[in-house]
Amino acid sequence: MYIRALMLPKEELTTVTPEDSLRVALQKMNEKDFLSIPVLKDKRFLGIISRERIYSEYFEVGGDRDDYLDFRKVKDLMRVDIPSLSPNDEIEKASHALDIYGVPFIAVVNDYGVFEGIITHYAIFRQFSEALGINKGQKITVLAYDIPGQIAKLTEIISRFGGDIISFVVLDPKVKTDVKEIVVRVRCSSMVRLVDAVRDAGFRVQ
Repeated sequence: MYIRALMLPKEELTTVTPEDSLRVALQKMNEKDFLSIPVLKDKRFLGIISRERIYSEYFEVGGDRDDYLDFRKVKDLMRVDIPSLSPNDEIEKASHALDIYGVPFIAVVNDYGVFEGIITHYAIFRQFSEALGINKGQKITVLAYDIPGQIAKLTEIISRFGGDIISFVVLDPKVKTDVKEIVVRVRCSSMVRLVDAVRDAGFRVQ
């Protein structure tokens, strides 16, 4: 899946410019209860400004609150080390960037450098939940040795009992043995018989 499918487009975002005052930025964030928003100039992404940064800087420097909010600008406090990706990059790339950079969102920029939107932690989490088929069907968690043919064997059993596979995810349980954890969500009218058949085939069902 590509980032384009999950990104929030710029038309739906609240943004500020680097020349806006901190008061303007804070008002925009408070109106929508955002913790941070993108900073744009001439359709280009420059960084983000966050409520936390505005507050922490004020408590650090002190002084008159109104002067601080009215005369300090977004460009003075915005964070600029925000990675950007193409709308045609795969979603796994965005997930990795969110993890290693510790940022609230990733900017999505096209080949011409024009800002198109953002991809958030929530968007990826929601997609992961859909991929796992949460709240759909019934879940079977199977431990299987990491050898060729195990997945084919498991899916054949499910098919034989008329099971409809909603999602199929292979996880690494981080153990020393060559074992994989397979999480399957299935619709099946003979669930008990299906689980028994999976066990009889040599799989460990949790």
